[in-house]
Amino acid sequence: NCASIPERSIESELFGHVKGAFPGADTSHQGLIEAAEGGTLFLDEIGELPLAAQSQLLRVLADGELRPLGTTHSRRVSVRVLASTQRDLKQEIAQARFREDLYYRLRVIEIHLPTLAERHEDIPALGRFLLARATQRLNRPPMQFTDSALAGMRNHDWPGNVRELENAIERAVILSDGDSIDANALALCEPEEMRGDVASVHPELSLEAYFRHFVECNQAHMSETELAQGLGISRKALWERRQRLGLERPRKARRK
Repeated sequence: NCASIPERSIESELFGHVKGAFPGADTSHQGLIEAAEGGTLFLDEIGELPLAAQSQLLRVLADGELRPLGTTHSRRVSVRVLASTQRDLKQEIAQARFREDLYYRLRVIEIHLPTLAERHEDIPALGRFLLARATQRLNRPPMQFTDSALAGMRNHDWPGNVRELENAIERAVILSDGDSIDANALALCEPEEMRGDVASVHPELSLEAYFRHFVECNQAHMSETELAQGLGISRKALWERRQRLGLERPRKARRK
């Protein structure tokens, strides 16, 4: 993943270095490209690769040679490179952030993976798969989506693509008490769609403290339906947790 490697380390990680190439290089290091000799190297988020590393990668693709840091001697390599990106590389080229010659070297075969917004009909099947995986990973009994949840997933634009869908489902699994997940549990509405100003919550609070803080700060101007929606749980689950925590709703608080 090119985005996860610090810029100062990316060249060493990809192309390797010899002992003494830079301070701290106490031993030689084989780069990922050389390690993939005779095989395939997948470069995720290629659009994040610094320009200096792009030049060296171009040499590998064009000439089949790489030069580890700290040496003047090139080495022959034979490796197949697959790359992916979420960026518009043509726009990156126009803004001088990606080399045009490298772009065409990489673009031998191009595969466009449509976003969830482009394939709403696939969302229910993908959602069920992610739900089964989440319940297994979180050691929860099998769960299923209600019709309202499936409709909500199909109608949502999912700007965060599959990762957003996966996170929404995992959150619903954690917060749901029953064996089904409805639209409220998925919390697909935007915060501005809920009436009233929602008080901020510190990100390091435990789940129980988060629940208590959210309810106590917002129940004066939010109904039970809105509170449940904001927490991503059903009204029944909200009532049960109130009882368990001894968190009764003040009489002056608005009801619905």
